[in-house]
Amino acid sequence: MSNEYLVTMLGDFTVTHGKKTISDRQNRSRKPWNLIEYLFARRGESSDQDDLLKLIWSDDTSDNSSGALKVLLHRARKILDELAPDDNEELIVLKKGEYFLNRNLTFVVDVDLFEQLCKRAEKRKTMSTRTSLLEEAIRIYKGDFLLNNQENWLIPTAEYYHNMYVKAVYSLIDCYLEVQNYDGIINVCTEALKIDAHDEGLYFRLIEALYRSGHQTEALVAYNEVTEAFYRQFGINPSKELKSLYRTIIKTTKALETDLNVIKDALTEEGEAVGAFSCEYEFFKDIYQLEARACARSGDSIYLGLITLSSAEAPTGAHEPKNNPAFAKSLNKGMDDLVRAINDTLRKGDVYSRYSVSQYVLLLPSASYENVEMVMKRISSAFYRKHLKKDLTLSYRMLPLDPKA
Repeated sequence: MSNEYLVTMLGDFTVTHGKKTISDRQNRSRKPWNLIEYLFARRGESSDQDDLLKLIWSDDTSDNSSGALKVLLHRARKILDELAPDDNEELIVLKKGEYFLNRNLTFVVDVDLFEQLCKRAEKRKTMSTRTSLLEEAIRIYKGDFLLNNQENWLIPTAEYYHNMYVKAVYSLIDCYLEVQNYDGIINVCTEALKIDAHDEGLYFRLIEALYRSGHQTEALVAYNEVTEAFYRQFGINPSKELKSLYRTIIKTTKALETDLNVIKDALTEEGEAVGAFSCEYEFFKDIYQLEARACARSGDSIYLGLITLSSAEAPTGAHEPKNNPAFAKSLNKGMDDLVRAINDTLRKGDVYSRYSVSQYVLLLPSASYENVEMVMKRISSAFYRKHLKKDLTLSYRMLPLDPKA
């Protein structure tokens, strides 16, 4: 049997020898796997007993850690023996108090191949060659470094390879842009977002590629999914750049259409109109500006309302959801209850939109400040009837629109 071992460390940790493979997804104790993965991460470098004791028993004050390490080494070797139980050579060598991988064996490791491809791509001036190298590198990256291991020692290495991957993805996107390969951008962004769901730049490039390739509907769907994810999962608002892209998409010139009935059908709201009109904030801005112009002509009074949910423990400043998972869950439930209260309370002609993680804005035509305040109080009462937990506080403000001549 060959002495070559194929090792993956990007995503799941696996070692393959011939037709046999072991994986850290196997239902086993973490400690022997931690030892194996640490030694594979260091490849040919040796580690002394003290290093391994600190690594594996950092919280253990036992006086018998040295003996426990020998037992752990035996367990680790037993796992690796599954690859080639008849081989005479051990994969993990202990020599003069030093632990290391057997230097007589050949280990082909995915992180090494990945890094080599990324560095080769940086040096290539030919677009086609750089594209091919980056595509190959990205195919190798199945997930972050030792994804199933939560130990602190791997964090710097994981960040190093993750940053290299993100850089390679953006470089490949630039290559695709050069030749207007929007399908390529869509595919690479879709896969990359499975690994880094927090990268707004990838969402931007995905939506832009969908738009430029003629898939406006898919682009708008993706935008709505992204903004909702930002609100609910990450507790952040979409960037100005992403909102600007959204406005560009919705203002895209339609194909020339001369049949007014076709245009009318396209403009008609689907289904029965129920409750107030909910719209994306960029639409809300346009409606606000239109109403401000109308006020100047008619003299009617229209009010802008803002409703905010905050922590009942800190009503003057809600905690950022991303820093407080419990509050994030509570806020998500509260915002769901709030939108139902708004929709149930307002009239069909009223307009509202989500403004931030914890806020909604409303346009309320009314004759007086008192009437508007009465509406806000009804929304507040409806909210508290729906949201029975006393973990959130609702507050509101109102201002008249400034007529614009």
